[in-house]
This record gives sequence, structure tokens and C-alpha cells, in this order.
Amino acid sequence: MRSEFARKVKSHDWYYAYSDDHRVWRKGQSEIEVLRRMHKDLECPYDMKILMHWAHKMILEEFAEEEPGQWYRQPRKYKSIAPVSRGELITLNKHEEITHWMALGSNTAEISSIVR
Repeated sequence: MRSEFARKVKSHDWYYAYSDDHRVWRKGQSEIEVLRRMHKDLECPYDMKILMHWAHKMILEEFAEEEPGQWYRQPRKYKSIAPVSRGELITLNKHEEITHWMALGSNTAEISSIVR
């Protein structure tokens, strides 16, 4: 069940609320409700915001602060990429801790889908 939760967290459109298409918004709302139920049922110790950062691999050690308060994934491929704040990043240790929690009780195939 945790591996299914991990798959859903990773595949969720976390920015659905910004869509101009009401169908996209409705689908996003439905998905987030499923995620919230699974989060509660599994007694997940991580809040949804941290899980969003986990899903997007917002790992501190993969970013550099190029200007005060402006962090960019390294290597920075494009100048037009928007920066993120330090609060949007989690440490590699935290990312691995969440991955381990998600993988607990999973088989090899399920684990490989979590770590991708």
C-alpha cells in the first residue's frame, strides 16, 4: 500500500490549481483527496508539503544558492529557470528517509518504481 501511495504522490499534478481548465482542476482535487485519505490511513509521518518536495526531488545538496535566498538546481542548464527558496528543499537524508518509509513492505519491482 505504501508503494501505491508513493506512486500516486510522484504522479500527482501538484500545480493543478493553477490550470485554466476546470477538468484539470477537478481531476487534481479528486487526486488530492485520495492522497489525503491514503496519508491518513497509512499514518504517514510526513506532511503533504514535504511529500511534494520529495516527489520533485527538491534535494538541497543538488542545489546552490546563486544569490541570497535564490537556489538553483545544479548544474544550471538554462538562465530562464526560476529560483526556489531554501524552504522548498529537503536534505538528501530526509529524501532517503521518506523513500525508505515508502518502500517498507514492498517487493523489488515496487521499490524500483519508488526510487526512480
